[in-house]
Amino acid sequence: MSITKKYIEFMLENVIGSNIRVQLPNPQEDGKLFWTKLGPTVYMNVELEVIEKYTRSVKFNLKFDRYEVEKIIFIPIESSPMSIKEKLHNTIENLVSKTFIGDGRQEEIRQMYEEKRK
Repeated sequence: MSITKKYIEFMLENVIGSNIRVQLPNPQEDGKLFWTKLGPTVYMNVELEVIEKYTRSVKFNLKFDRYEVEKIIFIPIESSPMSIKEKLHNTIENLVSKTFIGDGRQEEIRQMYEEKRK
């Protein structure tokens, strides 16, 4: 097994894991999206399932809410483990929010934020 494949294995087992929690953006009335830094925040758990491993990327099956999305994500082996984890988190967070917004669930997200405020 090459060093690249060993590094991908290490990242998947020890740094990335099989579950990640991402924040849903707070959609505003004018259509803009805001990620809350302080105050009530709505999070979504995303289950990560590895479908295939390539030389420098991984094909994931992402499961969240009622969705299942397959996505190939590049893992830059020259980056530090925490940098890779942060980039992966940002990629997944953007994918989850685009999936919710693309499905027309802005009002549902607003209601989740309203429930958190109460």
